[in-house]
Amino acid sequence: MRGLFFLNGFLYATWATRIPAIQSQFQLSHAALGVALMMVALGAVVAMPTAGWLCSRWGSRRVVAISLLLYIAGLPLVALMPSLTAFFIALLLFGVGHGMLDVSMNVQAVEVERRWQRPINSSIHALWSVGGLSGAIAGSVIGLWGLAAGLHFALVSALLSLAIVPIVTRLLIESSTAASDARDEETGAPSQPRGRNRALLLLGAIAFCIMAGEGAMADWSAVLLNQVLGVSEGLAATGYATFAIAMAAGRFAGDRLSMRLGPMNQVRISGLVALAGLLIVVTSSHLALALLGFAMIGGGFATIVPAVFSACGRLDNVPAGVALATVSTIGYFGFLLGPPLIGFVAELFSLRIALGCLSVTTLAAVLLATTLTPRATATDDNSQHDRCAA
Repeated sequence: MRGLFFLNGFLYATWATRIPAIQSQFQLSHAALGVALMMVALGAVVAMPTAGWLCSRWGSRRVVAISLLLYIAGLPLVALMPSLTAFFIALLLFGVGHGMLDVSMNVQAVEVERRWQRPINSSIHALWSVGGLSGAIAGSVIGLWGLAAGLHFALVSALLSLAIVPIVTRLLIESSTAASDARDEETGAPSQPRGRNRALLLLGAIAFCIMAGEGAMADWSAVLLNQVLGVSEGLAATGYATFAIAMAAGRFAGDRLSMRLGPMNQVRISGLVALAGLLIVVTSSHLALALLGFAMIGGGFATIVPAVFSACGRLDNVPAGVALATVSTIGYFGFLLGPPLIGFVAELFSLRIALGCLSVTTLAAVLLATTLTPRATATDDNSQHDRCAA
């Protein structure tokens, strides 16, 4: 399971670190790049509810296998398309694979956590960050070598195709959301939410704000360093690598921080650290200072979404699974829609101003942290379990 999350993060970072090369290859303006990123988001958003329905019908194991094939095969197609129209279609298919895998692998993770009967989701999601870090480092090195993006993508896809064989054939478990619904019925819990309570929407809003920033860092950090600060394409990839390192480290340390600070203060302090990092990045004209900003953003963002997910399990009158699915879906909308919106704003004004808009969403997350009251979030006992799981 951790390998699956690692693979997902690695593949997405591979794409993200070569966006400047893809932009140059297809001669895309900021607006056109925004449309391209929107195609990835559109494919994922359309695929997510479909993947959820398929998981309930077929079980998540089969959906994971299908989505892996689409995701891995779609990456090299993006760089090999002969026309702009075909390029956009390839991005749409790549987004479909990405969205389906996000949903189905999280269903797998929830089922594993149920069977282990202790929280392990935080450490599992940390492996997504480690995969993103590894993909960013590999992308940076390969970019410095001058390897074409198409060949880079094809090489990564071939290697990951071999890696997924044991995951799909031996390591995934049979599960389905239908099984979860059945358990809810047995315990008397409603299988569908009767309405979205205010706390659930506020938690979703926090996830949206933070994950929009995460998506923007993945897709625009390299572009900012390459085109605004004027660093080489290879060095530009270090922006996302720095962000990913800080995020991975922050997630591994998140449980201890939660116990010491409490979830509300943890989110507030983490959000303010990320906000300061954003201001450094958008005002910096030096690579070293910008990297410091990316590190602060990554470290700040790292523990906020896990804290929000923990809070979902403590909400009254909403089954934990339903709350997590709703909030994570809202968050994914932010992750997928944030980057293309950055592109549109950058076309109208500048990339610095566009990324500066993230300070508004980050500040909003800080202000909404009051939603994470101790009663609605992880207790010390739960944090202790999380620490043991990590």
